[in-house]
Amino acid sequence: MKAYGVTDLGRLRQRNEDAFAIVEQPFIAVISDGMGGAPYGDFASKLSVETFIQSCKKIHQWDIEHITNAVHETNAKVVGETILNPKYQGMGATLIAFIHHLNQSWLINVGDSRAYGYSQSQFDQLSDDHTMLNEMMKQAHQLESSIDHRFKHMLTSVIGMPSGCQVDVTTINTRYDYILLCSDGLSNLVCESIMMDVLGSSSSLEEKAKILIDHANQAGGSDNITVIIIDCRGEIYE
Repeated sequence: MKAYGVTDLGRLRQRNEDAFAIVEQPFIAVISDGMGGAPYGDFASKLSVETFIQSCKKIHQWDIEHITNAVHETNAKVVGETILNPKYQGMGATLIAFIHHLNQSWLINVGDSRAYGYSQSQFDQLSDDHTMLNEMMKQAHQLESSIDHRFKHMLTSVIGMPSGCQVDVTTINTRYDYILLCSDGLSNLVCESIMMDVLGSSSSLEEKAKILIDHANQAGGSDNITVIIIDCRGEIYE
């Protein structure tokens, strides 16, 4: 499975608090975005990525339960750091990941980083934002435009919550040509129609990723921007 990832500071931030990794055997692609306004977001995101990969590599039975446990181990590790070192108190990070192993794929989400699936016939948001805005839209059946957008940036679940984080782990059976993982530095600034055009172009994975980064920066670059594009063409799914 081919993949390419890139991260960018953006135009306004002084520090990049996003982290990402792509590893094989099993194939894992993961992005973590340190919470804006919280201390040590860069440390939280790097620790989340490293711990999640380490926890996944210990899995012997690949299913939703064991993958979920890997996320809880990641959360416990970040929480543990805040207990050991008071300067880290309050830090947290999102986590969005895609795993492919033995002809099966899973999507993992905590927070508001996103995953999209693209094929010639469809473009789907695969992750569910863990934000107050999204919860209000679900509960009140309101349109996003009718709700105060300050709630969009209020996360209801992150890695680093002492009480435990909400984890979404889903099996992906649909045949997509590409899976796109990104931090909100992309999804907040680049519309889905542009994402579709870029993913559907004849450009290489590296070129597609860099074009998406450029679009986010051209739209203001108000946050760090991280993108992973996974080429799923030719993969076999059970």
